[in-house]
Amino acid sequence: MKSRLQLKSTEYFIYALLFLIIMLGPTLSTLFHGHELNDIEFLKNDLLHTFKVVIVYIIAFAIHDLFIAPLLVYKHKTWQYFLGVLVLGAAFMMFQVHNRPSEPGPPKFKSEQAAYRGAPMPGANDGNHAPAQPQFAPPKPVANGKRGPMTPPPPLRRHDIFSLIMFLFGVGTNIGIKYYFRSIEARKEIQDLEKENLKQSLIQLRYQLHPHFFMNTLNNIHALVDIDPEKAQACIIDLSRLMRYVLYESNHDFVQASREVEFMENYVRLSRIRYSDKLKFTVNSPDDGSKVWLPPLIFISFVENAFKHGVSHNKESYIKIDGKIYDGDDGHPRMLWTCANSKRNGNQGSKKVNEASGIGLTNVRRRLDLMFGNNYTLDINDGTSEFQVKMDIPVYTSDPNASNDNNNPITQNQ
Repeated sequence: MKSRLQLKSTEYFIYALLFLIIMLGPTLSTLFHGHELNDIEFLKNDLLHTFKVVIVYIIAFAIHDLFIAPLLVYKHKTWQYFLGVLVLGAAFMMFQVHNRPSEPGPPKFKSEQAAYRGAPMPGANDGNHAPAQPQFAPPKPVANGKRGPMTPPPPLRRHDIFSLIMFLFGVGTNIGIKYYFRSIEARKEIQDLEKENLKQSLIQLRYQLHPHFFMNTLNNIHALVDIDPEKAQACIIDLSRLMRYVLYESNHDFVQASREVEFMENYVRLSRIRYSDKLKFTVNSPDDGSKVWLPPLIFISFVENAFKHGVSHNKESYIKIDGKIYDGDDGHPRMLWTCANSKRNGNQGSKKVNEASGIGLTNVRRRLDLMFGNNYTLDINDGTSEFQVKMDIPVYTSDPNASNDNNNPITQNQ
C-alpha cells in the first residue's frame, strides 16, 4: 500500500512538473523578445491569456487521467475508453471553436472607413504632412455591378488543428506515463505474490517432513523402548529438537548454518535407526557455522532424497556431505555445498531426478530461483553408481533478520 502511494505521488509530481514548465514557457520567452517582467500590460494580455488556455488543457487532462484512462490501463475496457476519449475530445473541440481568437472584421469607425475608401484621414493633411495613404485595399470590381458570393470561413482553422494536436498529445502522454507506472506496480505485485508463494512453499516443505518421517520415527522409537531404552530416550530428544526447529526456528527467513547442520544431523540419526551399520554418513564442515546465515531447510530435501533413493538396508552405502565457505568474485561470502550418495542398486535402482525429486526438490529449486535469481548454481549429476548435488549460494555473515541493510549480497546480482 505504501509503495502504491509512492508511485502515485511520483506520477502526479511528473504531471505537475510538465504543466508548470508549459505555464512558465511564455514567461521565460519574454527574455528573448525584449519584454520586461514588470511590463504589466504584457502580463495582463499575453501571459494571462496563455494561463487561461493552459487551464483548459489541465481540466481536460485531469478528466482523462481520473475517469477515462483507468478504463484502459486498469480495467482493460478498450471500447469504453475510446468512446470516452471521443466524447471528451468533442467537448474540448467545441469549447475551443467557441472560444477561438476572433478574425479581423470590417472597419467600424469613420476614420477607418475613410482610410478604407482612400479618403484623407481627418487632420491628416494640414499642409505640413503628406496625405494619408489608404490602410486597406479597395474592393475589387465586380461584373454587372453585382458583388460575388462571400467565401465561408473554413470549419477548422489553424488554431483548432493546433488545439486538437495538443489534446491528442496530452492524452498519449497520460496513457504512456500511466502504463509505465502500472508496469512498475504490476512487477511489485508479482514480487509480493512470489514472496507469499515462497512462504507457502516453505510451509508445505515443513509439513511434508511430518507425516511419513514422524510416523516411521515413532514406530522405530516404539520398537527401541524394550530393546534399548537409552537409545529410545536419545531418539525422543532428537525428535523433540527436530520438531522444535521445524515448527519455530524455520519460520525465519534466515538461520545460522550451525542450526541447519544440527537439524540435519538429528534427521540423519533418526533416519539411521532403520538401517544397519553398513551405512556410512560423513559431514565435512570447515567451521561450526555459527557465523554464517542461510535460508532454513535448504539442505534437508537433498538429504531426504539420498535416504529415499540411495541407502540400502543390506548393502554397503554412503552419504557424504561437504560444506565450504569462500569469498565470491564480488567480495561477498558464498557456500559451496555438496551431497553425494551411493545408488541403491547401481543404475537400476534410482529413478531420474525429475521423476524422483518429488515436491521437496521442486520446492528447493523454486526457492532458490525466488531468493537468489541468477546468483546461484545447482548442479545435479545422476551417475551410474552415484547421485551428486552441488549447490553454490551466497550467504550472510551477520543476522539479516534483525538488519534493515539494503546491501543484500543474496539478491544484488539477480
